[in-house]
Amino acid sequence: MDSRCRLLHVFLAAGFLAVIGVGLPAVATAQAITACDWEVGHPSDPDRVGPGVSSSKVDTERAMAACRGDLATDPNNPRLQYQLGRAIVYHADRHGTSYEEGMVYLAQSATAGHTQAMFVYGLMLSRESRACEAAPWMRRAAAAGLKSARLAYVDNAVGGRWSDCGVVLDMDLMAGFLDAAADQVSGYYENMLLGALRRELAGLTSP
Repeated sequence: MDSRCRLLHVFLAAGFLAVIGVGLPAVATAQAITACDWEVGHPSDPDRVGPGVSSSKVDTERAMAACRGDLATDPNNPRLQYQLGRAIVYHADRHGTSYEEGMVYLAQSATAGHTQAMFVYGLMLSRESRACEAAPWMRRAAAAGLKSARLAYVDNAVGGRWSDCGVVLDMDLMAGFLDAAADQVSGYYENMLLGALRRELAGLTSP
């Protein structure tokens, strides 16, 4: 595994299974904070309405109960759908059980346009070796401004993981994602990853 792949592995693992290091986005304030938000809102979700909880601190049993209760009164809320999906997947990973119910909620939230859900659903599809289904979700999350999605989309594209999917490599689009991500990254490793992706993208466009 080359250094760029190692960096991306560290970055995405931190993002999905812990806390994606994003310079926390502005917290939405127009909506009331629910029990589900307190229990399992993601710190890097740009649509969160609470402070967020890192993966290691999520009490999955309590979070699932809270989110199910909140969804019972607001069943079409994509933020709550995403958060219940997050709780179910974490619970399944910790206990070796099925996370398919979580995928249903992630898909519902992503379809409704929830940015964080689009990215995480794409990650989960990739985890299930369904890369071709993951590509459009990652692209949508990247276009919506999510830093992690911008970096991951470019990495997957230039790394050839969508080479059999009919995904057109739009160099200008990917360069735009990286330019935008430059204003979002922080710290040594994120900047190193961004630099590696810039060099790889430049290598594809050079004669």
